[in-house]
Amino acid sequence: MVSERRERAQVILIGAIALAFIILGIVVVFNGVLYTETLSSGSASQSASNADVVEHEVEQSIGCLLTKVDESGGLVDNAEDNITVFRDAYRNSKLESTTAAVNITSINVTVGGGTTQATVTITYDSAELSYERNQTIEAGCP
Repeated sequence: MVSERRERAQVILIGAIALAFIILGIVVVFNGVLYTETLSSGSASQSASNADVVEHEVEQSIGCLLTKVDESGGLVDNAEDNITVFRDAYRNSKLESTTAAVNITSINVTVGGGTTQATVTITYDSAELSYERNQTIEAGCP
């Protein structure tokens, strides 16, 4: 009789340990699913902030280019050529560092009233966000 009770206790102990491992496995899998869902839903807000950064970088860079053209007494054609060179370099750097494509088109530089302005069209394309925006940028470098 005594040996039967010990065998039952050992079976119950093994069952309890197996049940604990099953519950632990379910918790780990559930936690992994929640973590993956959080990561996948977070990219939309990241894409929007990347678009804001792109606009800010383009605005500052073109503003500085226009300031340098003003200081050197350059012509409007030189400013447009410099912005075209910047566009190509910026597009290539963004393609290498992110999954977004950025293009700057419709470059029109005007000089008048003591200020130089450039009107450009910024196109931003990524998996989560796509837009096109016309922007007027004045000469000025922070």
